[in-house]
Amino acid sequence: MRFLICGVNGKRAHQSLIYLFCASGGHFNAWCSRIISIWHKPLEQPTKSGIIGDMGGIGVEAALQQLQEKGYIVFENALDPHVCKRLMDFALTTPADIRAMDGEEKRAVPRTAFYSPDKPEAVRYDYKSGDLLGNPDVQDIMADQSILALAEAYLDARPKLDVVSMWWHTRFHSKGDSEAAQFYHFDMDRVKWLKVFIYLTDVGPGDGPHAFITGSHRPGAIPQYFLDRGYVRLMDDEVFAHYGKNSEVKFSAPRGTVIIEDTRGFHKGSPVSGNPRLLLQMQLSNSLFGVSYPKVFLPSQKTPALASQLKRFADVYKVYL
Repeated sequence: MRFLICGVNGKRAHQSLIYLFCASGGHFNAWCSRIISIWHKPLEQPTKSGIIGDMGGIGVEAALQQLQEKGYIVFENALDPHVCKRLMDFALTTPADIRAMDGEEKRAVPRTAFYSPDKPEAVRYDYKSGDLLGNPDVQDIMADQSILALAEAYLDARPKLDVVSMWWHTRFHSKGDSEAAQFYHFDMDRVKWLKVFIYLTDVGPGDGPHAFITGSHRPGAIPQYFLDRGYVRLMDDEVFAHYGKNSEVKFSAPRGTVIIEDTRGFHKGSPVSGNPRLLLQMQLSNSLFGVSYPKVFLPSQKTPALASQLKRFADVYKVYL
């Protein structure tokens, strides 16, 4: 009710969303999404082409079918290598928050440091959203018309960009770390959403490839005995006992690869035994109901692409205005 009246989320809102997802096997989210779609007003972008190709007509239909059936779609070599290189340089020259690992006490204020490839201090380094929003390459990706078009088609609603993040997974140790999201889990921050993962480094089998359980995103696809345990991390053998090992797909792919995924399905980052992995992530949701994120604003300096999108569709970027 507080969200409907004031547009503000509280802890109860998020806890209620998780509870209703688990109690209904995901059908509550599907029902809410159908209601949200009734008020859908198309973006009417001048073009639907961009990083992942042309998402108009046949292009979006094929991508949409795979997303609906499998829960993910992959576009290899989508992001220009020069953009990957600039974002890598940004990551090496910008301080990041060192995420507490399993067994460590979480700090009220995260420890911040520059990431050193030769001497990592933890499994995961997270970059601040404010720093990312000021990066011109990140702004252009936020404005990408093909990503917005595919998100709109899948969500059947005007997408809301509500997460922009970037992090390293390092080889600090080779065992999985739950705080670094290296055990299987589902996300439940919003009613329905797509996550966009962009590899900024080459990712081989030992470089922490992202992993997903095919089809586990669909309503009713997660068994109730998992949902009864709540919002928890699961071991591989538990997941494979239900879905089978062949249901797992691990995305080993070159830098510039874009993975778009419905992370209501089970997913994780694999532990790193080889080269560190740098990944940029965005989230596009059909509603802002759910978790409350810290407020971050877009800087006054914006790229022409993002400035143009803000003039047309300010509501897409509402959380940053």
